[in-house]
Amino acid sequence: MLVMSNKSISIFTIAPYRFLPANNGGHHAIINLHHHLGEQCENTIVSTDDNGDNPYSFKVYPIFPDRPLRYFPGYGVNKMIDIAREHNATHIICEHPYMIISAMIVAERLDIPWYIHSHNIESERFRAFGKKWWPILRQYEKYAMNKCDGVFFITPEDTQWAIKNFNLPAAKCHDVPFGTNLTSPPKQNNLKEKVGNELELDSTKPWLYFLGALDYPPNEDAVSHILNDIYPLLSKHDIDAEIIIVGKGLSKDLQERINTVNCAHYLGYVSDLTELLTACDVMLNPVMSGGGIKTKAVEAIAYNNTVVSSQAGAAGLLRGACKDKLLVAEDHNWEQFTQYIAEALSSNSNTSGEFYTTYNNKKIADKVLDILKSS
Repeated sequence: MLVMSNKSISIFTIAPYRFLPANNGGHHAIINLHHHLGEQCENTIVSTDDNGDNPYSFKVYPIFPDRPLRYFPGYGVNKMIDIAREHNATHIICEHPYMIISAMIVAERLDIPWYIHSHNIESERFRAFGKKWWPILRQYEKYAMNKCDGVFFITPEDTQWAIKNFNLPAAKCHDVPFGTNLTSPPKQNNLKEKVGNELELDSTKPWLYFLGALDYPPNEDAVSHILNDIYPLLSKHDIDAEIIIVGKGLSKDLQERINTVNCAHYLGYVSDLTELLTACDVMLNPVMSGGGIKTKAVEAIAYNNTVVSSQAGAAGLLRGACKDKLLVAEDHNWEQFTQYIAEALSSNSNTSGEFYTTYNNKKIADKVLDILKSS
């Protein structure tokens, strides 16, 4: 069998929403994967017309309006075919299952294989949110995954779920985790004092933080757990720390609740998290629902922070790679959760080399290219 080289691969990707600039884990998942793919092969993305500047290695064509019309089966297919032909596309990747009819048509017209990049089991996520139409999405998602040439799942749990519930052949399923661009723990170099002065945080205390899109119900609930269930137990365990909440969209009620807690701080949206994450100590992850991998937990460990998590919040994380930088408490067991915070603060361990080997974005892109070359 003729083996393709990286340079002979040309990826055509359908991304159904704005992802530039990135402001959540899903956006970063698209950017990180496709940037590292685009450094090794041609990589073209068709997306919505409201994306911002693109400093990355892939090309973006704004062919879809930011309206539900774009999800109509077959919408924009002729434009997609023209762009795919212009770039001699050899493979198609569809981000999420929503535009699979269009992906199928383009793949059939060009006679090339197509794949789905699954960020979650979407129907399960919407079922958990109480959406009445989740059974319809379940059938659509099952159909999509059985029709494509392969599925890139972001967690092993999602892979096994789809094999069992969608009757997918194991050979069609590939684990492609959310990753990090870091290859080793960053150095603090007195950064905590600098950041503390800028943000009016006490740099002599440990920093506990939570990060996410805070208009997303599972993240909003997590903030409530931090304030109502975890904070009251900190003094019991002699933990005198700053609590930092980061992300846009936090409700006024929770902002007012934060204002009543002396050690709690709401920073809102922070565009560049590099210095803050390097200066922090422990990420609190009391998330109880949402599906997929908690991308912020991967990011935290990459920055050498220990993650103290619920069982639900740790779903999808490879614990063998995370080692003692991931401490997992039983769901809703706040006493155990707080004990783990104390344990994390007393540890001097660094993130392992195995973690960076497992979660490095370039190595993840290499794996995807190997899969595409075999099809």
